[in-house]
Amino acid sequence: WSSKLVREKRKGVFRCAGCGTELFASGEKFESGTGWPSFASGLPGVEEEDVNPVQFAVLGAELRCRSCGGHLGDVFGDGMLFQGTRAAVTGKRYCIDGAALEFFPEDGGVAVRGQGLK
Repeated sequence: WSSKLVREKRKGVFRCAGCGTELFASGEKFESGTGWPSFASGLPGVEEEDVNPVQFAVLGAELRCRSCGGHLGDVFGDGMLFQGTRAAVTGKRYCIDGAALEFFPEDGGVAVRGQGLK
């Protein structure tokens, strides 16, 4: 597993670990089986590399924080493989490096940095 955030199930928001920009809502998170935190869509703070459709279909596209430019991971067009999740609707799987994220629980609890496996 890439990060303890793979197992995070609480409601809240995932922010950029570098600058604090809101990147992903917890309701978009799903279990992809890849070992990386995965989301069906991103918030406006996520910037997607502009690639041609063939490249996107085969290799995906890089994701960066729109505010600080930090690398977040990649987005792939295989969301339809994850039936029963929002990714099947959006057609995308945002595969994120947990170390690039910090989770802020909706209930005001302590924030969780994505570094490490514990």
